Amino acid sequence: MNDIRFPLESLHADALCADMPDCLALMVFAGKGGEVLDELKLLYPQSHSRIYYIEDTLQTQLPKVLSFADTHKIPCIVLNGDEPADPGVLIQTPDPRVSLISRGTEEPDPVQAVLEKMTPSYFTWIGFQRYFTDPSVLDLLSDRYMETLRLGEFRNSVEAAEPLLREASYHFMDLRSVRHSDAPDGLCTTPNGLYAEEICTLARYAGLSADFRLAVLYGYPSKNRRDSQIARLTAQIVWHLAEGLAVSVNEHPEKDGDSFRRKVVQMGEDGQELVFLMSKKTGRWWLEVPNSKEPGAPVHIACSTEDYVLACKGEIPIKWLFYYQKSNNFS
Repeated sequence: MNDIRFPLESLHADALCADMPDCLALMVFAGKGGEVLDELKLLYPQSHSRIYYIEDTLQTQLPKVLSFADTHKIPCIVLNGDEPADPGVLIQTPDPRVSLISRGTEEPDPVQAVLEKMTPSYFTWIGFQRYFTDPSVLDLLSDRYMETLRLGEFRNSVEAAEPLLREASYHFMDLRSVRHSDAPDGLCTTPNGLYAEEICTLARYAGLSADFRLAVLYGYPSKNRRDSQIARLTAQIVWHLAEGLAVSVNEHPEKDGDSFRRKVVQMGEDGQELVFLMSKKTGRWWLEVPNSKEPGAPVHIACSTEDYVLACKGEIPIKWLFYYQKSNNFS
């Protein structure tokens, strides 16, 4: 039987250099890899592309690794354990495209960190639960035309999260968002939350994003006992991230229009024409939104098949209205 396991190779941060062998991603542990690393080594790979991992035992090498990965456009996965994730420290660009998967408003709060310390060109928040969420934060996101998908909405349509994550380059995943029964030895978990399968699906969607730069996993115990459920789940989340990276296709209507099928939906006899573009390679969809400030440069927004089906039924998708108002007033 073929016994090839997850293609991990240990690397010291000082060994990072421009001419090192190619890799699928760089993975950094804040401290020792511990049980999560042990569980990863037991998994079979989707791809045989190597992943270098660095154990930052003194927690001093992360800025160096992030800078190197950003300069050389190498995807980076950070396993932060129980250390809070500070986007202001972890993100290297002033106008990032960010996604957050978490259960609600936390202390310190990554939503506030993103909005206060930088000017994100895109932000989406997925999986939050209303009773854990400060309403003023949701109002602020709405005022800035940033998309959200609460837990109940996500559960009704898991695929709705894919276009949201496709638009982001920096992904933050709080494992406290997983319900207690799926992560009984997790960190401050609660009865309700994401299922284990759901957070793995979200991780794969993040890996598929066109311009993936960074994923940060946090909110789980840094030290785990042997046979730990949360260590196994964390390893499986990383596996799904890597799978997404291995099969991702960097495509966008503005890069290669010939690779897309253009579909126009007329909304009534004298109504607005809605333009959809479907990738010939992956079957993924985008919406074309008019931009009154630059009529020759419409905005292309990732969307789902459901948006196209809805338009064919004579209903204007909420996403189109949302971005039409944003691009014509605030972009």
